[in-house]
Amino acid sequence: MKKNKFEGLMMNNRKSLIALITMLFITTIGTNAQEKISLDEAIKLALENNNQLKSALYDVNKAEADVDEAYGHALPSVDLSANYTRYLEPMRFFISGGLFPNPDGSTGGPGRFIDASSDNAIDARIDVSQTLFNSAVFRSISGADNYYDAAKLNLNVKVDELVFNVKSAYLQALLQKESYELVKASKSNAETSFKDIKVLYEEGLIGEYDMIRAEVQVENFAPQLISAENEYENAKNNLKVIMGMEPQVKIELTDELNSFKDDYSDEYQLNEIEDKILLVNPQLSALTMQEEVNKDFIAVYESEYLPTLSAFGNYSLQGQSNDFNFPTATTSTVGLRFKMNLFSGLQTSARVEKAELDLKKTKTQVELVELSLKSQIKNLVKRIESSKKQLEANIRNISQAQRGYDISKIRYDEGIGSLLEINDSDLALRTAKINNLRTKFELLISFAQLDQLLGNYSNKYRIDNK
Repeated sequence: MKKNKFEGLMMNNRKSLIALITMLFITTIGTNAQEKISLDEAIKLALENNNQLKSALYDVNKAEADVDEAYGHALPSVDLSANYTRYLEPMRFFISGGLFPNPDGSTGGPGRFIDASSDNAIDARIDVSQTLFNSAVFRSISGADNYYDAAKLNLNVKVDELVFNVKSAYLQALLQKESYELVKASKSNAETSFKDIKVLYEEGLIGEYDMIRAEVQVENFAPQLISAENEYENAKNNLKVIMGMEPQVKIELTDELNSFKDDYSDEYQLNEIEDKILLVNPQLSALTMQEEVNKDFIAVYESEYLPTLSAFGNYSLQGQSNDFNFPTATTSTVGLRFKMNLFSGLQTSARVEKAELDLKKTKTQVELVELSLKSQIKNLVKRIESSKKQLEANIRNISQAQRGYDISKIRYDEGIGSLLEINDSDLALRTAKINNLRTKFELLISFAQLDQLLGNYSNKYRIDNK
């Protein structure tokens, strides 16, 4: 029996061990797996997960509800009410002496109370009212519509801002990735040179100094490679934050800087962009709509000086009884209600003044944004033109640097060059390529910012507010 228990215990332990190993294997696979992400996929993830965008979307939904509420104030109001009352003591009226004859026919006396209610009472009524004239209600409808439009425009601003941030972070990560690959390629070249030089040294064809220098050159790449790799990982982590991804998720970028066009000038018509920007910029459009909202607030508060007129009507049913067998009577009325505030402690004028100050503040912001946009556009156009010229120069520079590197290797192989020449030419070639990557990055960022200012992202990536 002990043997059976022991075998059962061993079997359970074996099953637990197998399950643990399986879990560790699955976890390891999940940890090592990398999620491949293109720029478009990164943008879609950010649009789905970004909390600031969700907050702006809630503002749009709230503004839409405000529109419904504003229209509701112009519609009829219908109220139904009903009451049941149990009198623990009857309602009484006092009758003074002499008003009615006493039971014996005489008049006068101290007066008396008479019961005026039954034990149970019910009443039900329907009240209907309809606004006929109320300037505040009508201007509130216009204001709610404008507020809704302003909220949607503000959502567009958030979309443009988010997509630009994603694109910038993605391009930055690509820049770091390709810079890291260039350093890694240079290290590989140095390792190949070291192996060749070591063979020559062992054959007695070169001195020990060249071999040591080649080995040191390989080791010098180690910290550069680590630094470049760290920069790449940091750039990817920043991208994950913007996309709303967990930090432990590993990602691999599928695009390359060279997969993007160098020149988008034909799509933007840079010579006309300065005039166009003031018409289509989402931030400026949102502020302009905010001006209309401020004007609506002024009109609503000024409406408090005006009278209001409404129609009303009601229908009521009443009954009283001691035994729940209620005789009932009905009443119905209709009428007009006129109301006008004559004095409210200067509250209305204060509210109007504050609304007017808000309007002035918004107008000032509009002027500042217009000046800022004009300056940004001029700087962007100059930066784009400069980057395009620099790219052309970079291509020639890379070609020359590559030729210099090839010549230095040939000279060394023929015994008329030095290892220092190879190292210098390799550094010059790597620097030329990195400079070209940075110029391409700056050009793409400039066009991305231009897209943001023109509102192209919010036009492309429509957000459903439902």
